[in-house]
Amino acid sequence: MVSHLALGYVCCLLASVAYAVNYLPVKRYDTGDGIFFTFAMSVGILLVGLLTGLLQQEPLDFEPLAALGGVIFTVGNLLCPAVIQLIGLGLGLTIWDLSNMLTGWVTGRFGLFGVEKEISEKPLFNYIGLALACVSLVFMYLAARLDTPKDPSADVEAPDETKTEKHETGSEGSMRLIMGTSMAVLAGVLFGTMFDLPQDLMQGRFGPSHSSRALDYVFSHFLGIFVTSALALAIYVAIRRRRSYIHPKIVFPAMCSGMIWAIGTVAWFEANGALGFSVTFPIISSLPRVLIRLPGVALIALSSPEGKSERQWQCLLVEGFRNPKLFNTPLPHKYLAAKGASCGDAAFVYRGRL
Repeated sequence: MVSHLALGYVCCLLASVAYAVNYLPVKRYDTGDGIFFTFAMSVGILLVGLLTGLLQQEPLDFEPLAALGGVIFTVGNLLCPAVIQLIGLGLGLTIWDLSNMLTGWVTGRFGLFGVEKEISEKPLFNYIGLALACVSLVFMYLAARLDTPKDPSADVEAPDETKTEKHETGSEGSMRLIMGTSMAVLAGVLFGTMFDLPQDLMQGRFGPSHSSRALDYVFSHFLGIFVTSALALAIYVAIRRRRSYIHPKIVFPAMCSGMIWAIGTVAWFEANGALGFSVTFPIISSLPRVLIRLPGVALIALSSPEGKSERQWQCLLVEGFRNPKLFNTPLPHKYLAAKGASCGDAAFVYRGRL
């Protein structure tokens, strides 16, 4: 029992690390509108799914209901670019992460959508953990609402997005917010339910003839992702024709990104079987956003700012949170920029000094 739980937590950590780094292979490439990138990524996902299926004790088997879980995930994934266009990456990511986490947790805790109700031995700790995970996600968005300093640092400039944005009336802005928020919530709900059908199959809801091992459903799930992504690409090309963004150079990096994501999802499948939704969703939905900043934060914390004033570090904090693009731009500090640290990492370090 203890080893089973330990395996579950190790898988949670593995999944979180994979989700934190899976976009590194495409960091230096333009993914365009994301449709072709999603398809190329799904090829890497399918390769991992095929390998996982072949390594199982049972012969490779296709489960249509498990594949439907992959379809559900891909539909949610295709909503994300529109959400970012409507309300921005920071707010959109926070909303769909929260929606994903809460949907998965509620499903397991109260036994929704056919999933068996999970009884926690220490429910208070489970509630506290969920609350802390929610607060950590909300805090990242609230920090973005800090006002810009009146005298920003000369060597820290935020990208000027006002030149390309159209002025909106109050009603237009409200409509974009409502639409973007609704789509982000929907995307999160889809992400939070993508494991339900495989879990139902594993728990015998559709009869005893189905496998009770979570990994036996990985191939079907990933095949559903691939087929849906291919269909989306075909529709996209048919509509946009020559205006379609298809970049051959991004194929291999996107496949690598997909394989890393798939490894994390395989670990999540195993963690679900060992721990249940009410434990895995709060951990895996929030931990990657912490892990993704650790290397840069460590570099900055251990390095001298070489004359940077407290005011300049404050500007990094405020501008980094106000402008998501600035989070990923190289830090204006020669040593740290060479090591890959970003302004977002500097913001997190300074926040700890307040």
